[in-house]
Amino acid sequence: MTRTEAAAPVAAPRRVAARTWLGAAFDGLAIALALALVVDTSRAWFTAGGSLLGTLVSLPGGHPLPSLDALVLALALLLRGRVAATVLGAHALLALANAVEFYLLRVRGLPGGVLPFSLLVAGIFAVAALRAPGLRRRGRVVARLAGAVVGSVALLLAHLASFGATDYARPAEAIVVFGARVYADGTASLSLADRVAHGVHLYEQGLAPVLILSGAADEVPVMRRLALAAGVPESALELDLRGVNTHATVANLRYRRVLAVSHYYHLARIKLAAEARGLTVYTSPCPMTRRLAREPYFVARECAALVAYYLAAG
Repeated sequence: MTRTEAAAPVAAPRRVAARTWLGAAFDGLAIALALALVVDTSRAWFTAGGSLLGTLVSLPGGHPLPSLDALVLALALLLRGRVAATVLGAHALLALANAVEFYLLRVRGLPGGVLPFSLLVAGIFAVAALRAPGLRRRGRVVARLAGAVVGSVALLLAHLASFGATDYARPAEAIVVFGARVYADGTASLSLADRVAHGVHLYEQGLAPVLILSGAADEVPVMRRLALAAGVPESALELDLRGVNTHATVANLRYRRVLAVSHYYHLARIKLAAEARGLTVYTSPCPMTRRLAREPYFVARECAALVAYYLAAG
């Protein structure tokens, strides 16, 4: 017997065990997603906009699905059988259509990432549809917990990156720039300078007649100085010194259609907060002069903050 022949009986059970573990991990992600969609269904009764269902999938043209579809999708993820497989397959096709629409917009000049979030969603629903006819095996609790936690975090990160990388800039009533750190000597941090510079750029493109500079009391004067130095007239500036956080900035807006400027990882939360108040918000990520040293921390913080804002808005 050769070494290859001897190793084959050992390798086969390992491959089976690995597939079983991965299957259980995927089931954990599916269960976590289903539970989140159940929450989304109840949340839809109390607040408008910012739904998990709308983030995952929509009808062609960006039209939202009925809120009760979140419950239908949740049941399909939890249950087994041909009906569940059909529901999941239909949603996979919708998500794929969303991805195709994204690439068509890219061809027409929409700046954005390489992989749309909807393509990942389509893959998840497709795998869930293929697994739906079979019986879910019991056990593998650790694998399911790992799949639920790791998969949920991965989906959050993918959403932040995909949404944040896409520039939805278009004409609005006002451009609002969200504040960032100012050093003790009054110098703007790189984050703040990049945000103001991009806001000025959008203003110069004529996308809005008003440039709102929103932040803490020590941030706004520095933002104003940067905007004036870049050539924005004083008459076009509106200063919001009470924009101490994302919620406050959105709450202080007196316009119904705004173009929001911040870093890519912040934009999903801005949109969520604005839509919860019935505002129409377009987002535009500021180009970064260089990668931020604390960027991993900022991204991790945004994952937690996005979940917190989502639950609080409901």
